[in-house]
Amino acid sequence: METAIDNASLWDFLKHICDGLQSKRLADVFRFISFYPNETYGPHSHLRIEINYVKKGSCFIHLDKESVTFREGEIMIISSNVEHLFEAGSEGCTLMQLEFLPEIFTRFNRPDNDGNPLSSVFLFSEENRLIKITNNVRIMRTVQRIVNELEAKSPYYQHLVVMYYAELLILINRHMDEAFLPICANESLKKSIAYLRHHFQSNISIADVARHCDISERYLRILFAQHLKITPLDYLNQLRINKSIELLRNTELSIKEISFQCGFQSPQYFSRIFKQQTGKTPREMTR
Repeated sequence: METAIDNASLWDFLKHICDGLQSKRLADVFRFISFYPNETYGPHSHLRIEINYVKKGSCFIHLDKESVTFREGEIMIISSNVEHLFEAGSEGCTLMQLEFLPEIFTRFNRPDNDGNPLSSVFLFSEENRLIKITNNVRIMRTVQRIVNELEAKSPYYQHLVVMYYAELLILINRHMDEAFLPICANESLKKSIAYLRHHFQSNISIADVARHCDISERYLRILFAQHLKITPLDYLNQLRINKSIELLRNTELSIKEISFQCGFQSPQYFSRIFKQQTGKTPREMTR
């Protein structure tokens, strides 16, 4: 049986979401803020989901049993009701902050075309109480668009912000599917993932990764198979392809330049792997 919302226009649907928010607020915090070297804030917790992009410097988030470092260009997502202590790095820290109530994301928990809900429940569970994101310009830009719209309050900004929140939820879901590693995972696996993420644009091999982690290549493959259901090489190529898509869409670099910048040894190999992972050629992606 169809409902009124099923027959509504996109405009009506966006208005329905805005009007349906119990808090009537699209965000509680949206700003750029700077901290002095080693300045601390907390410990504290709140119902709001907190997203911070490190624009400059570095910082630490201290949880009950661990501390996680965030550097320039990285994004942190802190789930609701997670007690945490913020500490700026030795050179200070500038953040772009966005904090909003979970109800905004739960408004999008409707089935997609395949019948699967675009749910935020798993994303912000206890297991994923702190999410660290690197090399993801699209998520950063979406957060920035939300902050900009909330600050400017141009006509119909609420409708645009709702669409940006939907985009943000989709991008975070993609990140969780493609690149996320829980902070509580196997230490050797965490070390190998960190190495790959920081060096995937260089000419590295899986043997290099294993040596860095002081484990055998065989054990490295076992770790990836058990925890990520993927081979180390496939994961490395996935990082490189994700970066190449970003460069293809947002720069004027040639395919050859992008292939080398993303760590591939030849444009031909880059194109072959790109086709395998995306179903398109790099040239088709730019059309």
